[in-house]
Amino acid sequence: CVLLYACFGGDDNNPITTPAVGLNTRPGNTTCLAVNHSQNSSVLLTRIFPNMSFTRPIFMLQAPNNTNRWYIAEQRGRILWIDANDNAGSTQNIVLDMATANISIRSYANANCNECGLLGLAFDPDFANNGYMYLSFTAPETDPNTSETMQSFISRFTSSDGGLTLDPNSRVDIFNLLQPFRNHNGGHIMIGPDALLYLGLGDGGSGNDPLQHGQSITSLHGSILRLNTDGTAAPGNVVAGQGGRAEIYAYGLRNPWRFSFDRQTGDLWLGDVGQGQYEEVNRISNGGNYGWRCREGLHATANSCSTNGPFIDPVSEYDHTEGISITGGYVYRGTAIPGLAGVYIFADYGSGTIWGLFPQVGNQYTRQTLIDSGLSIASFAEDSGGEIYLMAFDGGLYRIDQDNNNSNASGPAANLADTGCVNPNDPTQVASGLIPYDLNEPFWSDGAEKQRYMALPDNTTISINDEGDFLFPVGTVLVKTFRLNGRLIETRLFMHEAVDVWRGYSYQWNNAQTSATLLDNATDVVIDNQTWHFPSRTECLQCHTSAAQFSLGPEVRQLNRNFTYPSTGTTANQLDTLQHIGLLSGDIPSIDNNPLISSSDTNASTEQRARSYLHSNCSNCHRPNGTSQGTMDLQIDTAFADTRLCNITPQNGDLGIAGAALIAPREPDLSILLARINRSDEHRMPPTSSNVVDNTGVSLIREWIEGIATCP
Repeated sequence: CVLLYACFGGDDNNPITTPAVGLNTRPGNTTCLAVNHSQNSSVLLTRIFPNMSFTRPIFMLQAPNNTNRWYIAEQRGRILWIDANDNAGSTQNIVLDMATANISIRSYANANCNECGLLGLAFDPDFANNGYMYLSFTAPETDPNTSETMQSFISRFTSSDGGLTLDPNSRVDIFNLLQPFRNHNGGHIMIGPDALLYLGLGDGGSGNDPLQHGQSITSLHGSILRLNTDGTAAPGNVVAGQGGRAEIYAYGLRNPWRFSFDRQTGDLWLGDVGQGQYEEVNRISNGGNYGWRCREGLHATANSCSTNGPFIDPVSEYDHTEGISITGGYVYRGTAIPGLAGVYIFADYGSGTIWGLFPQVGNQYTRQTLIDSGLSIASFAEDSGGEIYLMAFDGGLYRIDQDNNNSNASGPAANLADTGCVNPNDPTQVASGLIPYDLNEPFWSDGAEKQRYMALPDNTTISINDEGDFLFPVGTVLVKTFRLNGRLIETRLFMHEAVDVWRGYSYQWNNAQTSATLLDNATDVVIDNQTWHFPSRTECLQCHTSAAQFSLGPEVRQLNRNFTYPSTGTTANQLDTLQHIGLLSGDIPSIDNNPLISSSDTNASTEQRARSYLHSNCSNCHRPNGTSQGTMDLQIDTAFADTRLCNITPQNGDLGIAGAALIAPREPDLSILLARINRSDEHRMPPTSSNVVDNTGVSLIREWIEGIATCP
């Protein structure tokens, strides 16, 4: 348990005792400091309504003919409006709470179905006269506590007060579709420039489109539908003339996540979430076939495919070294950022990177990073003037603004020796202002040995939240050096460059072990017959998630251990030491009911060891508001009954395992959790920065599953 920091009174026979500390004073640090390397970005994010926070904000749009009113939809079923002139930013007005309207989506969006819930909102073209608003959501077919079958709905609701509230009793379902699985629901709706209703639907779920919906023109799944506002098929959909469903506007999509119309040209732009390797941007045309499940991006899949197309190529694609789940955006038609005129802006939900597609000659586009936000971006929004906003699952709403103080566009130092974080005369040694630390249960890194350091600006401190996460001040640098067989191979700097903005930089050591050079992109290098993966900057943010407070390793449970400090030779508890030198502000929360222990500690139970392993290696994404598309919660504080593992059908495919569950009691070979950590392909978990299976970890998880008799 955590050592206490109070002194206990005593006398000559019982002297006062204090905990041993590894450092007597805090080292000064004036060299290893994070500055805002904006990576040639011309934009920044400005939080709007900063005094407000929302729960999983999923969509945002302005009221028609009223630019002073914003509507925000939360995935768990609330619709709110905010006065844009509310300078205090403190009043959220409830338009509809679906929980109180007896629409059973809340439990599914919260626990059992991460991609379910309230997914879209649109105003009728004649809203001023009829008061109609359309909601897109998923709900259980029957009892929300027992049914595994979901339906996608578009329901029309009526407002009699100009949109201040919606009458829950006015619900009219104009469209519904059974979902065979609980992922890839799509769900975005939008009124097009033709005053018709557009709906995006995923392929129905699981993995690799097992029901082959994507290439079927007789299935509505995996399509963009174009409907009249009463839910019937709109006239003029090309697929209808090819013998397909009259509602289909375009098909061959896996999971369209946000589309928009260019207000100047009318072009329909869409982000389609990939399977395991590629994310893509598409420009949608009537009758177009976009290739899934035959293709992922520009690449043929290993799936059996009954058609050869023709397929329409994506406008752009990126692989999973840069992100894991695309969020479609808008073509910029505002006036505040002239350099982005005509640029399609989109993002990745996992990495938080925001890109722009810049038009080139010949109808080509160049993709450029605008900013690495570090946010889990759920959606973009556009106001009446063409300015662009975004919603993030940290609860914030943000506007994309011009960065007029972009003085650090040159980026970080090209050589590690020039970063200020190492001795410039001997870069194998860290600078004197860095503080070393170690972890109870390190993240698996392909068998590499690691050394870790933290560097804080002078006169700043670390605060700790109730979960025990370290909250570092802006300017902090976390340094980690990797060795294979005693040989230096990589040093990573993880920099807290601005509020809610962290960026990672990777330096590759030369063969002589004398210098390390900054890498601009991900790369794989064979070292001692082992392929070592150097991650891209955006890959860093796929693991260092905002839900896990970015820094990952430094948390109370990880640092509550003895460590021998090299500069003093003293062995002491790290938390005692950090408290003693004034690095921690406030009290350390008492969270020792579920200690994090080393998975190699055979004195602990198999369950304790396995849960510690999963907490360290998996919970950064698999937790509430994490970047995973699944619903698992692998934090060690979460009771096993609440992890949503046991006998849960996998959402993202069964990997060919008949009867698979995330965890099948006493059946490790039927357990997807084990199968994924025992792979080295695109289905591996964790999905990035690893090419070597952790055989010891696999054996531990196997032993744990074998000992689980029944589900709680």
